[in-house]
Amino acid sequence: MIRRDTAAFVSALVLGFAPTVPAFGQDAPAPAAAPASPAATHVSLPSPDGRTIDLSVWQAENEQAVIVFGHGWGAQPAAYRRIIAYWIAHGFTVVSPMHTDSMQHPAHAEATPQSIFTTRIIDLAVVRGYVKATHPGKPLIGAGHSFGSLNALMEAGAVTIAGPQGDPDIKVVVALSTPGLVPQLVNPQTFTTVTTPVLVVTGDADLVQGFVTDPRDHRAAFDTSPAGDKMLMTFAGGDHSLIGNADAADFDLIAATTVDFMRAHALGDAAARARLQSLTAPEGVTIERR
Repeated sequence: MIRRDTAAFVSALVLGFAPTVPAFGQDAPAPAAAPASPAATHVSLPSPDGRTIDLSVWQAENEQAVIVFGHGWGAQPAAYRRIIAYWIAHGFTVVSPMHTDSMQHPAHAEATPQSIFTTRIIDLAVVRGYVKATHPGKPLIGAGHSFGSLNALMEAGAVTIAGPQGDPDIKVVVALSTPGLVPQLVNPQTFTTVTTPVLVVTGDADLVQGFVTDPRDHRAAFDTSPAGDKMLMTFAGGDHSLIGNADAADFDLIAATTVDFMRAHALGDAAARARLQSLTAPEGVTIERR
């Protein structure tokens, strides 16, 4: 959990951090190309701070690992059903809490920027504990979009002003359009402790109004974490909602690469690792490894 002695300072630093909700973060229809996705099962988990956490669970039929997914600021788990449907079809159960910043959260009106960062950390810690108890022995994967990707990186060892929040059971991170460089929260040392394999997906038009004016900011987790099993995919014209609005070809590339990355590094799949190593970038896409 977040340390009590830093909670107030964290709240002050994130005051006003409320990036624009991606267009797909609302309850919009899934793209026609998306595979059919079963409805999530909802589980209510008690939080140590007295709240109830609504957890969406998409159970894979042939479960190989479990993805703990954090949605973007203001969004909701169901907004990502396009990529979630792909993951569960390929053997990855997905669990995703609805954070208090979600526009769909019943207590959204009471949530403040000062409280949201802390409750996100608490939510994910509770969810990981639940997954370890109910899916024993299954590898854990941290994934997220935007602010949710920062949470996933923190689970893998990234150190913000909240202090260390890493979980050694997180085997892989999939970071979709990170929140960029948040002054005083994400600093040059934040990702230097992330030795976990990380896949970052972004675009050269990936901006966040009022926060990210240079798309290169999204490279930070790739550029400044220790080399080894790090991969960056950058899509020409890709914006902050890329995971929701990518065309069929780009989406297929993103989805297949995430699955191979997770299989290679969480499951020790040699064939998946070989595909990653031989993957070449099509026109309009840049792939980097370090």
